[in-house]
Amino acid sequence: MPDYKAMYYHLAGRMATAVDALEATTNALADITKKLKLAQQTTEEMFISSPDDDADSTDHVSE
Repeated sequence: MPDYKAMYYHLAGRMATAVDALEATTNALADITKKLKLAQQTTEEMFISSPDDDADSTDHVSE
């Protein structure tokens, strides 16, 4: 099974780096930056709210 969690962390890290770089540039890129942030935040919410299918995960907290 593909390691989706590792893929997501890789994507999130690269997105954060790209967003930081965009924020350091001119205001002409502000709209693009907002859209990237929204995409990242939406994906993070989807990731956080989805059930953890990895039963062996040590970061899973029981409610």
